[in-house]
Amino acid sequence: MSSQPPQLRDQAAVRSGLRVGGAILFGIGLVLTVVAFADFFGSMGSLAMPTNFWMGFVGLPLMAIGVAMMRAGYLGAATRYVAGEVTPTVKDALSFAGIGAGQLTCAKCGGTNRADAKFCDDCGAPLSITCPSCGRANGADATFCDECGKPLTAS
Repeated sequence: MSSQPPQLRDQAAVRSGLRVGGAILFGIGLVLTVVAFADFFGSMGSLAMPTNFWMGFVGLPLMAIGVAMMRAGYLGAATRYVAGEVTPTVKDALSFAGIGAGQLTCAKCGGTNRADAKFCDDCGAPLSITCPSCGRANGADATFCDECGKPLTAS
């Protein structure tokens, strides 16, 4: 099994191609669209029909394709930036609210512990009580079993 994450072999070249190709297509589409609209509005005062208005039908889709290519080329960088800015804040907020599978709070001292810890890192108290009747693990501050409802005794 490879330790390298699955990705394109030459991802940087693909991103650069999307960015540059998208900008070129957008530029060509913009020029064609401007020429089409100039021809259309230029023929308004006369009886002549616009002859280059077809360029707008080519230019507008080219502009859309160019924008889509540039968005794809910059998407990874923008996503990584946003994730780097937002993730620590979200983790702190969820941790403060007591949400998250990464930590357990000790009922005796309030210390924070890993999710797989059996005893508190700060005071050594057990973080769960096993029911003597059914064997289910319950929180250390539980008085009755969540599974069978029988009273729990700290062991």
